Amino acid sequence: MQELNIEQRRNICEQCPIFSPTRGICNPKLWLNPDTGEVSSSQKNGFIRGCGCHILIKLRNLNNHCIAGKW
Repeated sequence: MQELNIEQRRNICEQCPIFSPTRGICNPKLWLNPDTGEVSSSQKNGFIRGCGCHILIKLRNLNNHCIAGKW
């Protein structure tokens, strides 16, 4: 996968269905199926829970990664 810059990562996060724009976090109360994009409010097989990270902080470190594999 190509290395993405901070702006590219931010754009990906803002389009993600588990991103909470009002709080600026990857919502830990939601679960995402990274293959289908389906969202759930409860744990399901194949779903990944939002990490709860403040995205603007997480993006600054290029060694960090998206738990759903988006970057």
